[in-house]
Amino acid sequence: MGWLPEEASGFRGIVKDLKRRAPKYVSDWTEGHNAKTTASIFFMFFTSIAPAITFAELLATTTEKIGVVEVCLSSCLSGMVFSVFAGQPLVIVGVTGPVTILTISIYGMAKALDISFLHFYAWAQIWAGLMHMAAAAAGLCDYIRYITNFSCHTFGMLIAVIYAVTGAVGIAKYYTRSQSFAACLMETILALGTTLLSLYLANASNWVIGNEKFRTFVSDYAPTVAIVIWTGISLVGRADDLGSDLTRLNVPRNFQTIGGRTWFLNLFDFPVWGIVLSLVPASIILILFIFDHNVSSIMAQSKEFQLKKGSAYHLDFFVLGICIVFTGILGIPPCNGLIPQAPLHTKSLCVVRKEKQHGVVVDVVERTYEQRYTNFSQALLTGVVCFRPLIGVLGQIPKACLDGLFLFMALSSLPGNELYERFCLVIAEPALRKSPHAWFRALDFATIKSFTKLQLAIAFVIYFVTLTPISMTFPLFIAALVYVRLKVLPKYFDEATLLALDPLIELAPDDPDGAKKDDFNGAAELVEDPRGAADEGKEGDAAAMPASDSSSNLLEAA
Repeated sequence: MGWLPEEASGFRGIVKDLKRRAPKYVSDWTEGHNAKTTASIFFMFFTSIAPAITFAELLATTTEKIGVVEVCLSSCLSGMVFSVFAGQPLVIVGVTGPVTILTISIYGMAKALDISFLHFYAWAQIWAGLMHMAAAAAGLCDYIRYITNFSCHTFGMLIAVIYAVTGAVGIAKYYTRSQSFAACLMETILALGTTLLSLYLANASNWVIGNEKFRTFVSDYAPTVAIVIWTGISLVGRADDLGSDLTRLNVPRNFQTIGGRTWFLNLFDFPVWGIVLSLVPASIILILFIFDHNVSSIMAQSKEFQLKKGSAYHLDFFVLGICIVFTGILGIPPCNGLIPQAPLHTKSLCVVRKEKQHGVVVDVVERTYEQRYTNFSQALLTGVVCFRPLIGVLGQIPKACLDGLFLFMALSSLPGNELYERFCLVIAEPALRKSPHAWFRALDFATIKSFTKLQLAIAFVIYFVTLTPISMTFPLFIAALVYVRLKVLPKYFDEATLLALDPLIELAPDDPDGAKKDDFNGAAELVEDPRGAADEGKEGDAAAMPASDSSSNLLEAA
């Protein structure tokens, strides 16, 4: 096993993760019980249940084998198991957009082969779960040190686009259904009202009314309050007169599968060749989750959040594999780290203060409540709503509110994404361009613009792949981002530029499996001044690195 990271192979990485996190396990349950963590529970519940139900409706329409209860049960069981046994409990797991796309592709494959979709799906997950555990034991998660912000922020932008398009398409469909025009307008108002009210309330920390605790409370509960208010509006006055024309969540009356099948499949009532062939989608699931889950984990443990208890990438991936085996046995979708929910979860647990840096007011994290019960509780709530009487309450929420929540999640996931921030700089009036980042003052703006356009183009190419017949292969394109960053971009951008715009990520503190200081090859110094010692005598804002000719050529080729 010489090609593997020696310090992580043979369960060494998992053992180190256990040694690092075990001493903090009791404090994970006993610390941080306050209004902020309580607000985080409901915030994450609504931001997780919305995509879960929407993806469930898409799967129900496409496959007729997986519905709301199956998706919610998967999120509930996987979330609770992960929050209890994983090393990093801040990572929210659930059924993602990429998983939904992959599930639909597997359904198409099973249909083309004329075999049972659920059995094929189950075996694909069982193989994938075993592969996850083997990969974690072999220490393959150690290679996440090569994932940079180029990959993370490109993938984050991809997810934001998927959520935004899902919400926008949901709104557009109001006008294609056979219902009254009044109902179409009302649903549009509900969707956009939910988005705008959520954004307004989420910004309550910048208000001047009330005290700090009140503003923090309103900000933390923003999406929850927005959904409750607009659901209430849809149930009163003239809005209620629209009746069935106003589409509400399609949920079953009881806790049961969409087709009434038994929960446990007879896995061996399936041809042997089908079991072997399921290794193909299993491998795709592994490739997707190696990137998707670990990027979610990296983003949830970003350096800006000032986490103190350390990471556990190998242990987390092993626990995820166990969860996938069990979801496979039940014939329900697999779960992995959610974007933007995972970083939003950590962000909702941060205590921040306002600070002015280089003329821009930014949020600086003072501390983060690192514990397990917010993740456990939001997962439990996702399962509880599948039972009476709450499932009836859930059925009163207008579908339009969830479309609006999708738009809110897309918009709220963009701040902090450097690709989005650079895009805003590109389209901004030159005289009004401001940024607290060191690369903005150190690099020529033409170089920043070229890098940004190329990164955006890559993100949208991957998105369009998800709309094509080869959508099952899109995880390969996502994984290829690492190769593009390490092998392709250096041919068109010099090392100083890349280290300024996209340095290697410094993983969680006290993480011996993370990138060592030597791995950065002076990245820290180059980020502060990528021009190097040669430009030491020049003023920071006056001097700038000349744009690379090769970067312009690459952009023209794209």
